[in-house]
Amino acid sequence: MSTSFTLPMLRDWLLTAQTSLRAAREEIDALNVFPVPDGDTGTNLYLTWEAACEVLRHGEMDSPELNDSAYQVAAREIGRHAILGARGNSGVIMSALLRDICLSLSHEPQSFARALRAGAQGAYNAVAAPVEGTILTVARACADRAEELSHTGAELAEVVTEAAEAAYAALLETPDVLDQLRQAGVVDAGGRGLVVVLDSLVTSITGQHPARRQKHQANRGSSDSKRIIGLHQNSKSPGSLEFEVMYHLTAPEADGLHTALSIVGHSVMVAGMDNIWNVHVHVPSHRISDAINVGLERGTMSHLSVTLLDSVDPVKDFEVEQPMSPHLNEPTGRTRRLIGVSHGPGVQRLLSDQGAIPVQVPARQQPSAAELIDAGKQAGTSEVIILPSDRDAHSVAEIAARELKSMGIRSSVIPTRSITQTLAAMAVHDPDLDFEHDVVSMTRAASATHYGAVTIATRDVLTMAGQCQTGDILGLIDGEISLVGTDLREIAQGVLERMLAPGAELVTIVSGCESHPTDVTALITWIKTYDPLIHTQVIHGEQPLWPYIFGVE
Repeated sequence: MSTSFTLPMLRDWLLTAQTSLRAAREEIDALNVFPVPDGDTGTNLYLTWEAACEVLRHGEMDSPELNDSAYQVAAREIGRHAILGARGNSGVIMSALLRDICLSLSHEPQSFARALRAGAQGAYNAVAAPVEGTILTVARACADRAEELSHTGAELAEVVTEAAEAAYAALLETPDVLDQLRQAGVVDAGGRGLVVVLDSLVTSITGQHPARRQKHQANRGSSDSKRIIGLHQNSKSPGSLEFEVMYHLTAPEADGLHTALSIVGHSVMVAGMDNIWNVHVHVPSHRISDAINVGLERGTMSHLSVTLLDSVDPVKDFEVEQPMSPHLNEPTGRTRRLIGVSHGPGVQRLLSDQGAIPVQVPARQQPSAAELIDAGKQAGTSEVIILPSDRDAHSVAEIAARELKSMGIRSSVIPTRSITQTLAAMAVHDPDLDFEHDVVSMTRAASATHYGAVTIATRDVLTMAGQCQTGDILGLIDGEISLVGTDLREIAQGVLERMLAPGAELVTIVSGCESHPTDVTALITWIKTYDPLIHTQVIHGEQPLWPYIFGVE
C-alpha cells in the first residue's frame, strides 16, 4: 500500500466527499445550534465543497504525477475555488482547512499527516476568536492522531482511517466542551461535516465506508434541535436581530482585518488566497455598514451578501397591517426617502418619478459629501438611504451618512457600484418595512445584480484587456475592463455575452447619449435569440461617455 497521496486520490476524495455532504446536508443542518441556530451548516459545507470541485471541470487533475507542476496547479486551484465559494462560518473554516491540506500535499504528497496538521492550523487561523468544541477541535484531533501514526511509519490507509476515528471521537465529546451543544443535546454541526469529509477520504483510499451508526444523535430527541432553534428565534426582538455579512475582498494583505471586524461584530472568519479574502462576520443591524466599510477601507469588494441570521422571513415576522405600496412615491406622510446619484438627465427624471431625491453629477465624477448632505436635509424625513451608484463614491456617501446621523437623521448607505444596482435596490424598497429590513433587502438586491458597461476611452492607456487608444470602445464587467475594440455594437454584445449565465431573468439596459436606437434594438434582438425567457427593459439614461450600462439579475 502506498504512503503517498496521489493526484487521482485527491480527485476521488473531492468527488466522494461532495456526494457524501449532499446526502448528509439535511442531517447536519438539523444539528446546527452554534454559533447561531439558523439550520444551514450542512448546506453551507456542501456548497463550499461543491465550489472546490469546480476545478475538476478544467482538467488540471487528470495527471497521475506526484510532484510535477500539474499537482501544484491543481492544489492551488482547489484552494482558490474553495475560498471564493465558501458559505457561512463553517464554509469559511472548511475552505481554509482544505486549502492548506492541498497546498501542503502539493509540496509533500508523502506526508498526509503533515497536510492534516497544516489544514487544522489554517482552520484555526481563519477564526478571529477560536472556540473549542467545534469543527476546530475535531480538525485538531484528527491531525494529532495522524501525526502519532506517521512517526511509526504507518501506511496511508491506516493514517486516514485512524485520523477519521479520532475526529469522530472528538465530535462525540463536543457537547461536553461547548455548553450550547450540551443544552440542545447535539454534537457540533461543523464537526459532523468534517467527519463526513474524512470518512469520504477513508472510502476513497480503502474502499470501505466507516459505520458510524448515528451515535452522534443518540442523546438528541427527534425534535430537540428544532425546539432549541425555535426558542432562540422567538426570544429575539426586531432591535436585536443579527445579520451575516459576507464579501470577497481583493487586498494585498489582511493585517488588522480580524481585529477591525471583531470591533463591529463577532464570529469573524477570514480566509484568503492570492490576495483575495473571503470575509465573514455576524453583526447587529446597525453595524452592517460598519462591517462593509472595514472591507472598503482596505481594498476592492465584490460578492457582498447580507443575510438575516434567523431562519424566518423578516417581512412576514414584522409585517405591518398596511399593504405594501407598488410605487415609492405613493405613501403619504412617509418618514424615509432614497437619495440616488445620477450621471444622466434621463436617470435623474426616473429617480424623481420614483420618489427618490436625485443628485446629478457629471459623467465620470462623484458627488461631494456636501451635495449628499444637502439632499438628506432636503428630504425632510427622519430616515434616508443613500445609493451612490459608483464604487468611488462610497467613502463620500459614508461621510454624508455619518453627518446626517449627527443631525438626528437615521442614515444608511447601500454600496451600489452602478446605476443598475441602484435601480435594482430601489425596485425592492418598501417604506412599510422597518429601516434595517429595508436596508438589508435593498443591499441583497444590489449585490445580486451583475453589472457591466460600455464606455469610450478618453486617453491612450494599457488595460488588462490590452492596449487602447483615445476613442476606442471599452467593455467593462463588474468595474474591470474586459474588452477593447472599435465597434460599439460588437463590444456591447460581447459584454452581455460574458455577463449572461444560466438562470439570468432580467437584463436592464441604460442607454447613453452615444447609443443609437437601432443598436439598442439589435441588442434586444440578440438577447432574445440567446435566451427567449430573459426579460429586457430599456431606460434612456442620456448619460454622456457611457453608451450602455447593463444590469443582469
